[in-house]
Amino acid sequence: MKRKKYVISLIILFVIAYVSVGAWISHDTKIILVKAMSGAADYKDYMNTTTYQKINPATREMTTKPYEYDKKFHDVGFVLSLHFFYRSTVNVNQFYSNEDFGFREPVRLSLKLKSGKRYATDVYIKP
Repeated sequence: MKRKKYVISLIILFVIAYVSVGAWISHDTKIILVKAMSGAADYKDYMNTTTYQKINPATREMTTKPYEYDKKFHDVGFVLSLHFFYRSTVNVNQFYSNEDFGFREPVRLSLKLKSGKRYATDVYIKP
């Protein structure tokens, strides 16, 4: 009977740790997407240049008008992360819509843990 309680306790502890790390990944994913969309100068702390260029609308030439990021028009949906604590794959939908242009796109990010925060190494955006 003690062994059964021990095993159940370990399973519950693992689930709590997995969900907690998932919440941390979700938080960092939202920061990464905002940094990439806004063109923030410190994006290199959160992703490599290739990933930045694949996410940022200006570098993807999605609009003919000059692009200026406005936080109130950007929404990041539910973040689904599959992770093995240090490495993770994240699926999320992001939305951006203002009077000039808008989009809704599913994004898949590959993340790794670097200096205590998540770092995007690759991105796939479904057209």
